[in-house]
Amino acid sequence: RVYLINLEQESNFESHLGNIAHNDIIGIEEGNWVQTNNGHWLLVFKPTRNEFVVNMDRIATVIYPKDSAAIINKANLNMGSKVIEAGSGSGSLTIAISEAIGPKGHLFSYDLREDMSSKAKQNFNKLLPNSDNVTFKIGDVNLKIDEKEADAIIFDLPEPWNAVDQALVSLRHGGVIIAFLPTIMQVSNYVDSLKKTLQFSLIETTELLERPWTIGGRSIRPDHRMTGHTGFITFARKCFIRPDKEST
Repeated sequence: RVYLINLEQESNFESHLGNIAHNDIIGIEEGNWVQTNNGHWLLVFKPTRNEFVVNMDRIATVIYPKDSAAIINKANLNMGSKVIEAGSGSGSLTIAISEAIGPKGHLFSYDLREDMSSKAKQNFNKLLPNSDNVTFKIGDVNLKIDEKEADAIIFDLPEPWNAVDQALVSLRHGGVIIAFLPTIMQVSNYVDSLKKTLQFSLIETTELLERPWTIGGRSIRPDHRMTGHTGFITFARKCFIRPDKEST
């Protein structure tokens, strides 16, 4: 089991395995062992992004690392990319995008709810306190997206089809639009909205399943637990209207 804790002088970590003083952890090198007052040994590491995202405080379902990695790859995000995120959530995708686009890129992360945006910003600052390539915004992307010529727009909203017209204005030609949705009926509605514009092509929907394996001597088998369905990811590219369709 993994425990994610913020270390503070004179504080204590308590679990069913016993207690450990934070002072006994602060300053030691990663990969060292510390012992609880009950005699149990625990390993100490700084969290990876994956570990942080899965265990961080949240008020919304996170986009799991397996999905955020696919989103970043399909969106062709790299150093210097300009990205719009609609639905800050708890900040898991925000963190991944920020690291992908680097200091020369910029992410504009929209959310309707101030509490969501605040939680996303709080989680972001915990893991990436020195990053300044994200602007958190309170706003309704169904009505307006301020930025133009974005390289990618990523929706984590229940009804992204309502924002497709605004996305069409803000996304550059050749840019990527992506939606993360939990149900296939939402995907169907969203894809229909993309097709109606005549300005999105290469539409593709995927679902990712992650299954760990247990390797122990001659016992080699799939683990009993896996990260199954978390959502569907739909990708598309913005294009010009095909000439023979312009008058229809």
